[in-house]
Amino acid sequence: MRFAALALTILALCAAPARAEAPKSLHGVDPVTGFRMENFRAPTPDSLPGGVVAHLEMAEAASERGVYQLVDVYAEGMKPVPDSGEWAIFNDRLHLPGSIWLPGVGGGALDEATEAYFRRALERITQGDKARGLMFYCMSDCWQSWNAARRAILWGYEKVAWYPLGTDGWLEAGGELVAGEPLNFLDP
Repeated sequence: MRFAALALTILALCAAPARAEAPKSLHGVDPVTGFRMENFRAPTPDSLPGGVVAHLEMAEAASERGVYQLVDVYAEGMKPVPDSGEWAIFNDRLHLPGSIWLPGVGGGALDEATEAYFRRALERITQGDKARGLMFYCMSDCWQSWNAARRAILWGYEKVAWYPLGTDGWLEAGGELVAGEPLNFLDP
């Protein structure tokens, strides 16, 4: 219900006459893109415009049969190492089986290098086929996966799903997580 009220407010802002400077965000959500810009651990929307909200069974099918390529965007405590593109990992992270790890791509505003990394990685993952399925996740109540999924949709990827329960929901349902390495920042 809160998201519906926010959507109406965003629509009203978009219809309002142009001002000298548009507000950067409304309750942390950019009124133009819909991306959450900060404080990513917060209640998430119930929908993904242009995409599918995945339930546990869809995530299981993605993990077991590769219907969608699972993409973990968790980034807390992560930083790319200059020159090598490897990641300095300060917090342990386990993933849904079959996942590819792309840290840092779920921010509200991506710097040029991170956007280029994300675009290269998606190109590699899909082998240039924008109709191949992608399913983004992080943890429950984490906007980074929503942001990453929405950004992929805006870039023309046609079969995008978002698993809002992330690793938390997977574990609660009795699923096991596996170790993984993030794709190199300089050459995914």
